[in-house]
Amino acid sequence: MADMVRIEYPNLAHLVNNRDWTVLACVSSWEGGMGSKESFPWERGNEFLLKVGGIHEPYRFCVTALEEMHSLVEFDEGVFLMLDGNRRIVRKYFSNIPRRWSNMYLEYFSRSATHEFDLRQDVSESFDETYVRLIRWDDFSWIHDDFMDGYIRARGLRQSLSFVLFDLEGSPASVFSLDRVMDERSFTDRDIRIVRTMVAHLNNFYKNLFVRPAGQVRIWEGNASSDELTPREREVTDLICQGVTPANISRKLHISIGTTNKHIAHIYKKYGVGSRQELLVRLLGN
Repeated sequence: MADMVRIEYPNLAHLVNNRDWTVLACVSSWEGGMGSKESFPWERGNEFLLKVGGIHEPYRFCVTALEEMHSLVEFDEGVFLMLDGNRRIVRKYFSNIPRRWSNMYLEYFSRSATHEFDLRQDVSESFDETYVRLIRWDDFSWIHDDFMDGYIRARGLRQSLSFVLFDLEGSPASVFSLDRVMDERSFTDRDIRIVRTMVAHLNNFYKNLFVRPAGQVRIWEGNASSDELTPREREVTDLICQGVTPANISRKLHISIGTTNKHIAHIYKKYGVGSRQELLVRLLGN
């Protein structure tokens, strides 16, 4: 079965300032000792974090993270998918994957909810672990469907090492997969530990890209009605303005759909509107 890998933070030492980023320089020992074959590549890890951490635009951040991961872990093909609040793909990047397979995934399999690896799975961030998953495709040899036979096996995938970066609400924002095709090589425990260590930092960096600067207001704030909103209603209103559906608002805020609909009804009443469209016109129309 696919493995969920728990994060175990390494010892961390001095801080290195990279522009307005604070990048942790990892200089301590790792299981196996600094001089052993299993020692962690701290110098390359630091270079990776400094390079990726210096990028302040989300798409370029993710592209660079995927491409630079080659310096730490060997993989044959890779992909990252940027998701909106409704788990729809809004941007993507494929590394060394033939266009035939990337188009097939985007046009068909990414929209299918019939397989275990659907993007709409209920995945949420955990405070004490990062989401890194090793998928050994041979473990699913008993499954025969369009996805497994027509895509995974047809591509010749052997293993995928996937990880997720989360948004400020703890919902999946970008999904990555590092793939190895059919040969004798497998991702090692060392590879997994390298990835999970880097992902712990990448996730913090990524969240910082979406932090609203102090004093900056949302585009819909500043009118009399917005002053009457409760803190939770402001969260819901912000997500509505981003196009997030009530079901996904419920999932992102970890509240029931009934509670979400009550908040939306209160927001409608305070703004004197009767529908989502009227609310958006009222909030964003000027």
